[in-house]
Amino acid sequence: MIIMVCAHGNNLVIGKDGWMPWNLPSDLKTFRKITLNHTICMGRTTFEVMKKPLPKRHTHVITNQQEYTFEDTNVTITNNFDALLNSYKNSEEDLYVCGGAKIYAHALSICDEMYISLVDEHYEGDTFFPDYSNENFIIKTKEKKEGFTLIHYIRK
Repeated sequence: MIIMVCAHGNNLVIGKDGWMPWNLPSDLKTFRKITLNHTICMGRTTFEVMKKPLPKRHTHVITNQQEYTFEDTNVTITNNFDALLNSYKNSEEDLYVCGGAKIYAHALSICDEMYISLVDEHYEGDTFFPDYSNENFIIKTKEKKEGFTLIHYIRK
């Protein structure tokens, strides 16, 4: 199963100058709880901004750079995102898609679920989550938290 995890503002902003434009420790804790002990994937730029792999998660780093390497047993460099998505699409194991914008846009049409942290305030930014339609998803749960609302969507 393919599950996207993202925090975005009301205007779909997810980033500014290479990082999130907000400081919401409770959202980071929620992200950790959702993804801990699972396999995650993210684009190379997103991965490099974090400086190191997230603990207790195996990370697929998606890149078009054939020569890109990262020496860590919990990191796999992946040059074929479609093949990775297809391998998890009908799998018992979940793949959590964690950004950035191009990765989200590529996975949106085939993801099975989304955890969206809808940030309460409006923020300016330069990076956006792709527009998605509620007609393709149903809301499984909606939980108000400090500074955001966590919405768990399931594809219809």
